[in-house]
Amino acid sequence: MNPPSLDTDTLLEIDDLNLAMRSFEGEIQVLNGVSFAVKRGEIWGIVGETGSGKSLTGLTVSRLVPTPPGRYLRGSVRFQGQDVLKQSEETMRTLRGRRIGMIFQDPTTNLNPTFRIGTQLVDVALHAAKLDPTILGLPAGASRRARRAAAEKVAIARLEEVGIPNAAERVNDYPHQFSGGMKQRVLIAMALIGRPDLLIADEPTTALDVSVQAQILRLIHGLVEEHNLGVLFITHNLGVVAQLCTHVAVMYAGAIVESGPVRDVLKHPRHDYTRGLLASVPKPSMKRGELRGLAGGALAAEALAPPPPRAAPGGTIMAIEHVVKEFPGARRGFFDRAPPVQALRDVSLNIRQGESFGLVGESGSGKTTLTRCILQLEKITSGRIVYDGIDLAAQTPQQMQALRARIQIVFQDPYASLNPRMTIRDIIAEPMEIHHGKLGLTPRQRTDRAAELLEQVGLTTQHLNRFPHEFSGGQRQRIGIARALAPKPDFLILDEPTSALDVSVQAQVLNLLHDLQSRLGLTYFFISHDLGVIRYICDRVALIHHGKLVEQGETEDVFTNPRSDYAKMLLAAMPDPDPDLSPLRRREAVLL
Repeated sequence: MNPPSLDTDTLLEIDDLNLAMRSFEGEIQVLNGVSFAVKRGEIWGIVGETGSGKSLTGLTVSRLVPTPPGRYLRGSVRFQGQDVLKQSEETMRTLRGRRIGMIFQDPTTNLNPTFRIGTQLVDVALHAAKLDPTILGLPAGASRRARRAAAEKVAIARLEEVGIPNAAERVNDYPHQFSGGMKQRVLIAMALIGRPDLLIADEPTTALDVSVQAQILRLIHGLVEEHNLGVLFITHNLGVVAQLCTHVAVMYAGAIVESGPVRDVLKHPRHDYTRGLLASVPKPSMKRGELRGLAGGALAAEALAPPPPRAAPGGTIMAIEHVVKEFPGARRGFFDRAPPVQALRDVSLNIRQGESFGLVGESGSGKTTLTRCILQLEKITSGRIVYDGIDLAAQTPQQMQALRARIQIVFQDPYASLNPRMTIRDIIAEPMEIHHGKLGLTPRQRTDRAAELLEQVGLTTQHLNRFPHEFSGGQRQRIGIARALAPKPDFLILDEPTSALDVSVQAQVLNLLHDLQSRLGLTYFFISHDLGVIRYICDRVALIHHGKLVEQGETEDVFTNPRSDYAKMLLAAMPDPDPDLSPLRRREAVLL
């Protein structure tokens, strides 16, 4: 049977794709009837939660799903008329990197740390030139030295194209000398070297600051306009989809439940799951505790019980006064050092009892350094940090350990912050053992309190004897919150607690935090680069840039009437799930 004829502009057509994966429990169907087509100039967003099949769909296009354990049950994946599922591995090598480019999620793990950036780009260019000599602009019989020199020029040109300054010099740098956003640009440059027709981007902005994310989205948008590419953009961020994509496909449990032009789907969703995802995104009009969440695998948004009323914030519980933190400069010789690096520059703020105080800034702005100074994991150069009348810098290690029972932290990555060899009972009980002097609990009482804390965060006592790998990311974050609550703290530092979570799980965790604060009278110091989350949960907010506070005040005042240029820039870059309000589309409207 001949494949159906394709429109000449159609790059990719996936038709009734069904994929199963073999496991110890038997064969599980992970893709179920996936169908859509991508044309030149189109940017298709593939949206869904973890495990929905987004990344598997992208990997299938390049046939990077190993078989076994994978097995294609039926369907086709036609790229420019060729069914890639029926091609030889040799043919696929001519497609990958040359006609199909791939941008992976984590640039840190996808760049070799032992090789210079230029070396890695040149290797890709030489490989692509074997398939298409015109990429280097040389005749087929050119010498090896000439081909390498031409490949170096191509590498520099691609780096310049993606906006890396001083590209001719930066090709000699190693990956660790680039920021997260710049590393992602290097990966994009690498994907563009072969002049692909189709670009697959797998969560390329998940770990980036909002301003860097906006730069990457503008870059991809510009590349599509300049080269007439087709793009498959895989993400769980509906704001990014609204800002960048022309079309969207919403995936749930391996199937596409809704697809079409992005405005039609996001402004007039027909499926319960799409409506549920949109209801899980914090919006400017929402009040605290009003987020709806997708719980228990439900397709529709689930109304969450309203939290109890919260007491008005009290007096100052933590005062940060003119804090300066300097790190020694790098050595420039045996007797010479570069000038000290100021990570924090005259930082002053007050946090009131019972409030949520947000700290917003980009990577390298000093957020984490300030947190470490509060916990006395770093000693400040000058200034004071006073908690409940106690100067933290003047405390001995023993006194500081006792104070840490009152100041706890929830870490960013729920996968890395729980010991995989400990049961959930032991993970939650460990802080109670460390702070035995304050709590005075017996082993049996510690177990009872661990069970009580699990119930407070929405889990059950049946989870006590399980290990972290048996839980989802959202459940692990709940366990991390339970562990932080174990020594009965007054002050909770929340370091990007939702950045690694799906939008629906994020909604559940935010509502849980609000509920716990109302019930337990906690004070939150909430660190994030997600402005939507900050606006939803925080009473007051401060913006930090290059170690200096540039603006602070009531959250609504800062968001509605920003005074600093930095605040205006961050707010302008903030993606909105409403396509008509996203900044890139506003820019398109102005250009039109």
